[in-house]
Amino acid sequence: MEIKPETLANWIKFIRFHPDLSERFMDCFWESQITSKQHIIDLLQKERYYLNDVYIFGGWYGLLAKLIEDSSNLNATSIVSIDIDPVCDWVINDVYPNSDIQAVTADMADWNYPPSSRPNTVINTITEHVTQEAYDEWWEKIPEGTFYLLQGNDFYEEPEHIRCAKDMLDFKQMNRCENSTNEFEFNCTGLRGKQFTRFMVTGFK
Repeated sequence: MEIKPETLANWIKFIRFHPDLSERFMDCFWESQITSKQHIIDLLQKERYYLNDVYIFGGWYGLLAKLIEDSSNLNATSIVSIDIDPVCDWVINDVYPNSDIQAVTADMADWNYPPSSRPNTVINTITEHVTQEAYDEWWEKIPEGTFYLLQGNDFYEEPEHIRCAKDMLDFKQMNRCENSTNEFEFNCTGLRGKQFTRFMVTGFK
């Protein structure tokens, strides 16, 4: 996983100059967050997918988007980071002033892809944060044949987690992963040292 010096410097500058947001911003760097993104980058590099137009749902403060952009061998021609929190839009533009990442404030269930830009890659790492109804609305709008990468977990002890899976089969069923190409799970350490399992599935809709 590549991190350019400029990216690291921008993270530290943001923490230093925005103390009101620094604690929430630093939540991006919990061990479980970094581990989850490491697995995404490793898989994309290993499989050599041509990412082209990438849409990241639940993009938060753009950490995953920036890691993809910084990776020299991932061919992303455009990256759109979508989050329901309007603060995320502002943070991404402040932290990455020289980036081509497009930050958008939107509810994933309401998202409609621009007619002029068919997605090649869709990433959703917050499947546990949304209701089944919202997820289904989001899933239905993904064009057929689009490459998808999904992550979720079994960690119900986090108040924001409302749709966790009990195992990989449950995760695949609730997230409608009929045509999966890769699937695996890995252990993570959450708040207060609690261990939980994170699931990751890729495929083509």
